[in-house]
Amino acid sequence: MSEQNQRLFEYILENSASISEEWLRQRSNIKGSIYSKDADASVEKKLREQHRYTIETIASGFLEDQEIFKQRMMKWTTEVVNSRIKFDTPIYEIVEALSKTRKIIWTYVKTYSLIHSSITKEDILSWSEVYHTTFDKLINEFSEQYYKITRQKISLQQELIDETSFPVIPIVDHIAVLPLVGLIDEIKGDSIIEVVPKRCAEKHIRHLVIDLSGVNYVDTYIAHKFFDLINILQLLGIHAIMSGVSPDMAQTAVNVGISFNKIETFGHLKQALSSLGVKKKEE
Repeated sequence: MSEQNQRLFEYILENSASISEEWLRQRSNIKGSIYSKDADASVEKKLREQHRYTIETIASGFLEDQEIFKQRMMKWTTEVVNSRIKFDTPIYEIVEALSKTRKIIWTYVKTYSLIHSSITKEDILSWSEVYHTTFDKLINEFSEQYYKITRQKISLQQELIDETSFPVIPIVDHIAVLPLVGLIDEIKGDSIIEVVPKRCAEKHIRHLVIDLSGVNYVDTYIAHKFFDLINILQLLGIHAIMSGVSPDMAQTAVNVGISFNKIETFGHLKQALSSLGVKKKEE
Protein backbone atom coordinates (compact mmCIF):
# COMPACT_ATOMS: atom_id res chain seq x y z
CA MET A 1 0.00 0.00 0.00
CA SER A 2 2.88 2.36 0.70
CA GLU A 3 3.97 2.07 -2.97
CA GLN A 4 0.44 2.83 -4.11
CA ASN A 5 0.36 5.86 -1.84
CA GLN A 6 3.69 7.06 -3.17
CA ARG A 7 2.44 6.79 -6.76
CA LEU A 8 -0.77 8.61 -5.85
CA PHE A 9 1.29 11.36 -4.21
CA GLU A 10 3.37 11.71 -7.38
CA TYR A 11 0.25 11.71 -9.57
CA ILE A 12 -1.28 14.59 -7.60
CA LEU A 13 1.95 16.58 -7.84
CA GLU A 14 2.15 15.96 -11.59
CA ASN A 15 -1.35 17.43 -11.94
CA SER A 16 -0.93 20.25 -9.43
CA ALA A 17 -0.90 22.90 -12.17
CA SER A 18 -4.20 21.62 -13.57
CA ILE A 19 -5.71 21.40 -10.09
CA SER A 20 -4.74 25.01 -9.39
CA GLU A 21 -6.13 26.20 -12.73
CA GLU A 22 -9.43 24.48 -12.01
CA TRP A 23 -9.51 26.04 -8.55
CA LEU A 24 -8.79 29.51 -9.94
CA ARG A 25 -11.51 29.12 -12.58
CA GLN A 26 -14.07 28.47 -9.86
CA ARG A 27 -13.49 31.87 -8.25
CA SER A 28 -16.22 34.50 -8.35
CA ASN A 29 -16.07 38.27 -8.03
CA ILE A 30 -15.89 39.12 -4.33
CA LYS A 31 -15.22 42.78 -3.74
CA GLY A 32 -11.99 43.35 -1.82
CA SER A 33 -11.24 39.65 -1.38
CA ILE A 34 -7.91 37.97 -2.11
CA TYR A 35 -9.99 35.15 -3.65
CA SER A 36 -11.84 37.43 -6.07
CA LYS A 37 -11.72 36.61 -9.77
CA ASP A 38 -10.72 40.20 -10.51
CA ALA A 39 -7.90 40.30 -7.94
CA ASP A 40 -4.73 42.18 -8.81
CA ALA A 41 -2.21 40.27 -10.97
CA SER A 42 0.41 40.28 -8.21
CA VAL A 43 -2.16 38.93 -5.74
CA GLU A 44 -3.16 36.18 -8.16
CA LYS A 45 0.49 35.23 -8.69
CA LYS A 46 0.98 34.87 -4.94
CA LEU A 47 -2.29 32.99 -4.61
CA ARG A 48 -1.25 30.58 -7.36
CA GLU A 49 2.11 29.90 -5.65
CA GLN A 50 0.43 29.30 -2.30
CA HIS A 51 -2.17 27.02 -3.82
CA ARG A 52 0.49 24.85 -5.45
CA TYR A 53 2.10 24.45 -2.05
CA THR A 54 -1.32 23.72 -0.55
CA ILE A 55 -1.68 20.83 -2.99
CA GLU A 56 1.81 19.51 -2.18
CA THR A 57 1.06 19.70 1.54
CA ILE A 58 -2.23 17.83 1.22
CA ALA A 59 -0.72 15.21 -1.09
CA SER A 60 2.07 14.56 1.42
CA GLY A 61 -0.62 13.25 3.77
CA PHE A 62 -0.64 10.05 1.70
CA LEU A 63 3.05 9.40 2.38
CA GLU A 64 4.10 6.76 4.88
CA ASP A 65 6.43 9.23 6.58
CA GLN A 66 3.93 11.53 8.30
CA GLU A 67 6.72 13.77 9.54
CA ILE A 68 6.94 15.18 6.00
CA PHE A 69 3.27 16.17 6.15
CA LYS A 70 3.64 17.72 9.62
CA GLN A 71 6.59 19.86 8.54
CA ARG A 72 4.84 21.01 5.39
CA MET A 73 1.63 21.70 7.29
CA MET A 74 3.41 23.96 9.80
CA LYS A 75 5.20 25.85 7.02
CA TRP A 76 2.00 26.16 5.00
CA THR A 77 0.00 27.33 8.02
CA THR A 78 2.51 30.03 8.95
CA GLU A 79 2.71 31.42 5.42
CA VAL A 80 -0.98 31.32 4.60
CA VAL A 81 -2.20 32.59 7.98
CA ASN A 82 0.09 35.63 7.83
CA SER A 83 -0.89 36.27 4.23
CA ARG A 84 -4.63 36.10 4.91
CA ILE A 85 -4.36 38.28 8.00
CA LYS A 86 -2.40 40.82 5.96
CA PHE A 87 -5.32 40.98 3.51
CA ASP A 88 -7.86 40.93 6.36
CA THR A 89 -9.51 37.83 4.87
CA PRO A 90 -12.53 36.50 6.79
CA ILE A 91 -11.99 32.92 7.93
CA TYR A 92 -15.21 31.75 6.27
CA GLU A 93 -13.76 32.75 2.87
CA ILE A 94 -10.62 30.74 3.65
CA VAL A 95 -12.59 27.65 4.68
CA GLU A 96 -14.71 27.92 1.53
CA ALA A 97 -11.57 28.14 -0.64
CA LEU A 98 -10.11 25.08 1.09
CA SER A 99 -13.38 23.22 0.61
CA LYS A 100 -13.16 23.79 -3.16
CA THR A 101 -9.58 22.52 -3.13
CA ARG A 102 -10.71 19.47 -1.19
CA LYS A 103 -13.30 18.57 -3.82
CA ILE A 104 -11.04 19.18 -6.81
CA ILE A 105 -8.13 17.08 -5.51
CA TRP A 106 -10.47 14.23 -4.63
CA THR A 107 -11.76 14.14 -8.22
CA TYR A 108 -8.16 13.52 -9.30
CA VAL A 109 -7.84 10.75 -6.71
CA LYS A 110 -10.98 9.13 -8.17
CA THR A 111 -9.66 9.53 -11.71
CA TYR A 112 -6.38 7.90 -10.70
CA SER A 113 -8.23 4.95 -9.18
CA LEU A 114 -10.25 4.46 -12.38
CA ILE A 115 -7.25 4.37 -14.71
CA HIS A 116 -5.41 1.81 -12.59
CA SER A 117 -7.25 -1.52 -12.43
CA SER A 118 -4.97 -2.78 -9.64
CA ILE A 119 -6.53 -0.36 -7.18
CA THR A 120 -9.18 -2.02 -5.03
CA LYS A 121 -12.20 -0.65 -3.19
CA GLU A 122 -10.28 -1.15 0.05
CA ASP A 123 -7.53 1.10 -1.32
CA ILE A 124 -10.03 3.82 -2.15
CA LEU A 125 -11.68 3.59 1.27
CA SER A 126 -8.26 3.80 2.92
CA TRP A 127 -7.33 6.83 0.81
CA SER A 128 -10.63 8.49 1.66
CA GLU A 129 -9.98 8.13 5.38
CA VAL A 130 -6.39 9.36 5.08
CA TYR A 131 -7.37 12.25 2.80
CA HIS A 132 -10.18 13.64 4.93
CA THR A 133 -8.18 13.19 8.13
CA THR A 134 -5.32 15.10 6.50
CA PHE A 135 -7.64 17.93 5.49
CA ASP A 136 -9.22 18.10 8.94
CA LYS A 137 -5.77 18.40 10.53
CA LEU A 138 -4.86 21.15 8.07
CA ILE A 139 -8.02 23.16 8.74
CA ASN A 140 -7.77 22.70 12.52
CA GLU A 141 -4.14 23.82 12.60
CA PHE A 142 -4.92 26.79 10.37
CA SER A 143 -7.94 27.85 12.46
CA GLU A 144 -5.95 27.64 15.70
CA GLN A 145 -3.05 29.70 14.37
CA TYR A 146 -5.40 32.19 12.68
CA TYR A 147 -7.23 32.69 15.97
CA LYS A 148 -4.02 33.14 17.99
CA ILE A 149 -2.45 35.65 15.60
CA THR A 150 -5.74 37.54 15.19
CA ARG A 151 -6.08 37.81 18.98
CA GLN A 152 -2.49 39.08 19.21
CA LYS A 153 -3.25 41.67 16.54
CA ILE A 154 -6.40 42.81 18.35
CA SER A 155 -4.47 42.98 21.63
CA LEU A 156 -1.78 45.15 20.06
CA GLN A 157 -4.43 47.41 18.52
CA GLN A 158 -6.16 47.72 21.89
CA GLU A 159 -2.86 48.62 23.55
CA LEU A 160 -2.37 51.34 20.95
CA ILE A 161 -5.91 52.63 21.55
CA ASP A 162 -5.33 52.61 25.30
CA GLU A 163 -2.01 54.38 24.85
CA THR A 164 -3.66 57.22 22.92
CA SER A 165 -6.85 57.28 25.01
CA PHE A 166 -5.14 57.21 28.41
CA PRO A 167 -1.67 58.70 27.97
CA VAL A 168 0.23 59.00 31.26
CA ILE A 169 2.52 61.93 30.44
CA PRO A 170 5.51 62.50 32.77
CA ILE A 171 6.07 66.21 33.52
CA VAL A 172 9.02 66.09 35.89
CA ASP A 173 10.55 63.27 37.92
CA HIS A 174 7.80 61.01 39.31
CA ILE A 175 5.00 63.48 38.43
CA ALA A 176 2.66 62.87 35.48
CA VAL A 177 -0.60 64.06 33.94
CA LEU A 178 -3.44 61.90 32.65
CA PRO A 179 -5.40 64.11 30.21
CA LEU A 180 -8.83 62.66 29.46
CA VAL A 181 -10.77 63.82 26.42
CA GLY A 182 -14.31 63.39 25.09
CA LEU A 183 -16.97 61.03 26.36
CA ILE A 184 -15.88 58.49 28.96
CA ASP A 185 -18.26 55.56 28.56
CA GLU A 186 -18.42 52.32 30.56
CA ILE A 187 -15.89 50.56 28.32
CA LYS A 188 -13.38 53.38 28.69
CA GLY A 189 -14.13 53.55 32.39
CA ASP A 190 -13.23 49.88 32.79
CA SER A 191 -10.11 50.32 30.66
CA ILE A 192 -8.89 53.21 32.81
CA ILE A 193 -8.86 50.92 35.84
CA GLU A 194 -6.84 48.30 33.95
CA VAL A 195 -4.42 50.52 32.04
CA VAL A 196 -3.54 53.58 34.13
CA PRO A 197 -2.21 51.92 37.33
CA LYS A 198 0.00 49.63 35.25
CA ARG A 199 1.33 52.54 33.19
CA CYS A 200 2.03 54.61 36.31
CA ALA A 201 3.95 51.73 37.86
CA GLU A 202 5.97 51.21 34.68
CA LYS A 203 6.94 54.90 34.62
CA HIS A 204 7.62 55.07 38.38
CA ILE A 205 5.03 57.80 38.93
CA ARG A 206 4.42 58.98 42.51
CA HIS A 207 1.98 61.82 41.79
CA LEU A 208 -0.69 61.75 39.06
CA VAL A 209 -2.93 64.63 37.98
CA ILE A 210 -6.13 63.35 36.37
CA ASP A 211 -7.15 66.24 34.13
CA LEU A 212 -10.83 66.35 33.17
CA SER A 213 -10.67 69.61 31.17
CA GLY A 214 -11.52 67.80 27.93
CA VAL A 215 -14.21 65.49 29.32
CA ASN A 216 -17.75 66.19 28.14
CA TYR A 217 -19.74 64.53 30.87
CA VAL A 218 -19.31 62.47 34.03
CA ASP A 219 -22.15 60.29 35.29
CA THR A 220 -22.44 58.27 38.48
CA TYR A 221 -20.84 55.15 37.02
CA ILE A 222 -17.80 57.00 35.65
CA ALA A 223 -17.41 59.02 38.83
CA HIS A 224 -17.20 55.79 40.80
CA LYS A 225 -14.60 54.52 38.34
CA PHE A 226 -12.50 57.61 39.07
CA PHE A 227 -12.84 56.92 42.79
CA ASP A 228 -11.80 53.31 42.21
CA LEU A 229 -8.83 54.46 40.16
CA ILE A 230 -7.67 56.85 42.86
CA ASN A 231 -8.04 54.16 45.54
CA ILE A 232 -6.04 51.67 43.45
CA LEU A 233 -3.32 54.24 42.86
CA GLN A 234 -3.24 55.02 46.57
CA LEU A 235 -2.67 51.32 47.33
CA LEU A 236 0.27 51.46 44.92
CA GLY A 237 1.69 54.44 46.78
CA ILE A 238 0.67 56.93 44.09
CA HIS A 239 -0.91 60.22 45.10
CA ALA A 240 -3.70 61.17 42.65
CA ILE A 241 -5.52 64.48 42.32
CA MET A 242 -8.01 65.92 39.83
CA SER A 243 -8.02 69.08 37.75
CA GLY A 244 -10.33 70.65 35.20
CA VAL A 245 -13.59 69.98 37.03
CA SER A 246 -15.91 72.45 35.26
CA PRO A 247 -18.84 74.22 36.94
CA ASP A 248 -21.30 72.20 34.82
CA MET A 249 -19.61 68.98 35.79
CA ALA A 250 -19.61 69.96 39.45
CA GLN A 251 -23.31 70.92 39.27
CA THR A 252 -24.19 67.62 37.58
CA ALA A 253 -22.24 65.74 40.23
CA VAL A 254 -24.14 67.48 43.02
CA ASN A 255 -27.50 66.86 41.32
CA VAL A 256 -26.90 63.10 41.06
CA GLY A 257 -25.41 62.84 44.53
CA ILE A 258 -21.73 62.45 43.61
CA SER A 259 -19.35 63.86 46.18
CA PHE A 260 -15.75 64.84 45.43
CA ASN A 261 -15.09 65.75 49.07
CA LYS A 262 -12.56 62.96 49.57
CA ILE A 263 -10.66 63.86 46.39
CA GLU A 264 -8.26 66.75 46.05
CA THR A 265 -9.58 68.81 43.11
CA PHE A 266 -8.42 71.91 41.23
CA GLY A 267 -10.10 74.09 38.65
CA HIS A 268 -7.11 74.17 36.33
CA LEU A 269 -4.21 71.89 35.49
CA LYS A 270 -1.74 74.69 36.31
CA GLN A 271 -3.13 74.91 39.85
CA ALA A 272 -2.87 71.15 40.32
CA LEU A 273 0.73 71.06 39.14
CA SER A 274 1.60 74.05 41.33
CA SER A 275 0.27 72.19 44.36
CA LEU A 276 2.85 69.48 43.56
CA GLY A 277 5.64 72.03 43.29
CA VAL A 278 5.70 72.13 39.49
CA LYS A 279 5.95 75.78 38.44
CA LYS A 280 7.05 77.60 35.32
CA LYS A 281 10.67 78.68 35.61
CA GLU A 282 11.25 82.39 35.89
CA GLU A 283 12.87 83.76 32.75
